[in-house]
Amino acid sequence: MKKISKVQNYNFDKICIMGMLRRADIIPTKQRVALASLMFDSGKRHFTAEKIHEEAIVSDLNISLGTIYNTLNHFNECGLLKEVRTSNSKTYFDTNTTDHHHFIYKDTITDIDNEKLKLVNVPKLPKGKKIKSINITIDLMDDN
Repeated sequence: MKKISKVQNYNFDKICIMGMLRRADIIPTKQRVALASLMFDSGKRHFTAEKIHEEAIVSDLNISLGTIYNTLNHFNECGLLKEVRTSNSKTYFDTNTTDHHHFIYKDTITDIDNEKLKLVNVPKLPKGKKIKSINITIDLMDDN
C-alpha cells in the first residue's frame, strides 16, 4: 500500500477518481469510486462516516455504514484523507491532507493555515524519536 502525500485537484470525474485510487494502490471498486466521488467532488471538507452514509443514501447508493467506515480508514491509511479526532471522541475525516490545524466548535471544523499558528516551544522528544507532524485542534465555546 503506497501512501500518497496529498490530493491536489478537486471536481473529479470517474476516470480521475479511479486514477487517484490506483496511484494510492487502492483497487478502484464500484463502491470505492462512488464513495470517493461523494468525498472529493465538493472540494476541501470535513465529514464523519455517518455524514457520508447519509449522502450515499440520498444518492441511492446501497452501501452499509460498516463499509463506509472501512473505506474511510483505508483511504486515511493510504494518505487520501486525514483523520481528525475531537475532544468528545468524535472522528472526522478531512480531504485536505496538507499539514494544518483546526478550530472545532460543536459539529463544525474550520481549517487553520500553518502560517497562522507558530509554535514557540516544543517539549523535549523521547530518545530516538523525531517529529512526524504536529496537529493542533482548538476547541471553541460560546463567549458568555
